[in-house]
Amino acid sequence: MKRLVPFVLCAALLANSGCHMFSKKKNPAAPKESKTLASDDEKDFMQRWIDKRTNDLVTQGVPAKAAHDQAIAEFKATFKYLKVSQQAK
Repeated sequence: MKRLVPFVLCAALLANSGCHMFSKKKNPAAPKESKTLASDDEKDFMQRWIDKRTNDLVTQGVPAKAAHDQAIAEFKATFKYLKVSQQAK
């Protein structure tokens, strides 16, 4: 009986001490996971890359429409492993 009392007290202390090891509650401050986060980042990267490359080509004297078309073609060739590069227009 004397050995059981400390064991029960330790178990009660662990259960009520705020230990998160056994808690099933999620952290409410944690950011929500998005299933489209990767594709959103790829689209943003694609748009910024194409805009920058288009500006570089225009600076070199290429007409704006031709520069944009060339930037898209270069993006598709360079980043063909990205899903968004197959959707680039």
